[in-house]
Amino acid sequence: MNSKATERVYQARLLVVMILLAGVAAGCAHHTLRLYAPMQPDGWSAQPIAIMCRFAPDADLDPATGTPVGDEGYYLYILNDAADWDYSDAASLVSSIWLHPWAHSWLILESPQDRLEFGHTGDFGQTKLRYHEGVYQKIRDGDPNPIAYLWKTMSDGQLQIGKPKHPPSFVWQMPITRRRYQLIHDYVMHRKYDQFGVRTNNCTDMVIETAALAGINLIHRIRLTLPQETKVWGQMRRVWTDPQYRILEYSTPEVLEADLRHLARLGIGSDATRWYLDLKR
Repeated sequence: MNSKATERVYQARLLVVMILLAGVAAGCAHHTLRLYAPMQPDGWSAQPIAIMCRFAPDADLDPATGTPVGDEGYYLYILNDAADWDYSDAASLVSSIWLHPWAHSWLILESPQDRLEFGHTGDFGQTKLRYHEGVYQKIRDGDPNPIAYLWKTMSDGQLQIGKPKHPPSFVWQMPITRRRYQLIHDYVMHRKYDQFGVRTNNCTDMVIETAALAGINLIHRIRLTLPQETKVWGQMRRVWTDPQYRILEYSTPEVLEADLRHLARLGIGSDATRWYLDLKR
């Protein structure tokens, strides 16, 4: 089989995996994650987005098992606090975001001598309304494109050092080499954090960029096709008028967590949630 055919087969398998992600998450997590919805009569759909290849060409893998390996005492941890967002239809998503507007992904980088917990945070609402508040305000104001607020970039991003206020719903551990550790450490220390957005440059994007430096690619983005109108607070409200806002793609902890749980079940990395929660006690 040539390389192009192999790539097509891999993409097809990933599409199947993505469709099953909601079922994987619902079966394993204490959150009931509904991440996939086929096209509906009102124009709504939700679809996790495929990746091209799971591992980088130079990934450090066990030749016998094809799973990541590293040097003793060196690990990358991905921590997720997934919100209970319901993507089954537009009204359910609006309602679930209003009830739980906060979700987060962050990291621990560990060596035999040190353990650094960090992430990328922002959207504090100090100079501009937070994203969910801005959309709702535009709905109240009768804006023809209230969803366009999600296309804005905030300038209040920060490097988060230490644990956030909320505990993770899942922690995934991956062994890395000393070389990868230094590569990630240098990247984290020199990365710019002031820009923060929904569609790019958010907490999950930062985690994915770091994981890529460790040699692994993770499923993390979702594509929403948005109806022009949906029910908000019991009334039909305009979502968009300009068709450039019909499709929204972004990285989200819900999709990432479903993928990480799936990987742990396959023996690629491991579930370190209990270790972390016991550590913090």
